[in-house]
Amino acid sequence: MATQELFAQAARLPAEERRFLAEIIWETVDADLPAQWENDSTLAAEVERRFEAFKAGRERGLSHDDVFAAAKALVA
Repeated sequence: MATQELFAQAARLPAEERRFLAEIIWETVDADLPAQWENDSTLAAEVERRFEAFKAGRERGLSHDDVFAAAKALVA
């Protein structure tokens, strides 16, 4: 089943079931992150660079609405 089909089915679930599904999916993603990034000095340097640029006002963050609009556009 394609990702878009899964999303369409999940979107029809009641809100509580969607929250539960999102939580358990995130747990599987979150479990993989430390192993991927634990010793990645390039990633750590990039995160630090972006954070410093944000604090200095050279970069701006994205709003929740902007992030979710972009995510929805990717699966549409």
